Amino acid sequence: MLSANIEIRDYLANLIAEYNAGNGGHFTAGRLPSERELVEQFSSTRITVRDALTKLEAEGLIYRSNRRGWFVAPSRLVYDPSSRVNFYLLAAQQNKTPATQLISQRCIKGPAETREALGLVAKEKVIELVRLRSLNGRPVLFETIYLPEQRFPKLNKARLEGSLTVLMEEEYAVQICHEDNRIRVSAVYDQVAESLSLINGAPCLEVTRIRYEGDRKAFEFDKEYWVHSAIELSIPSK
Repeated sequence: MLSANIEIRDYLANLIAEYNAGNGGHFTAGRLPSERELVEQFSSTRITVRDALTKLEAEGLIYRSNRRGWFVAPSRLVYDPSSRVNFYLLAAQQNKTPATQLISQRCIKGPAETREALGLVAKEKVIELVRLRSLNGRPVLFETIYLPEQRFPKLNKARLEGSLTVLMEEEYAVQICHEDNRIRVSAVYDQVAESLSLINGAPCLEVTRIRYEGDRKAFEFDKEYWVHSAIELSIPSK
């Protein structure tokens, strides 16, 4: 006999499969019943229902939206970190609607890891950009970008919600010659978790990127935190 949380998980998983196949109208706009409704439907407890929902979230089948409830997760964004295709173009190619929110920008000394990666000398500063990126209204990526201030003067006057790759190519004549990408499973906390509508300690995909131009001169250092259920890595062999 199945435990109550597994029974609820399996029931919802079947409805989600039917919904994704276009064979069921169980969810309005992809929204699941509330936790209270599920408690009543299964004569269960809030803890049991939440455990079932957490299992579905871990599998990437659903996601939570703060103060709005639980939703069926849409198809994942297929992403090749080595492709250098910008976020907006990648989303458009896969029929998704992208958006970017600039959370903060400032000129600072920067973390030691960043300074070392960019090869900065003592008095050089970096521009720090913190952005939240969404697909179809769902936050999926929290990123912190560091750029040498001397290489990108007056960047603060540019429109920073769009593609930085395009901006740097058009306004600063950047020609990317190489990228180093390090990818690992990590977890998010505090501002990052809240921005992505995740609980503290939720798993994520962490991407650390260094971009180079010219004769392998580093000009960009990024930290990206992707919602794991929103992305699928596809890295073809070279």
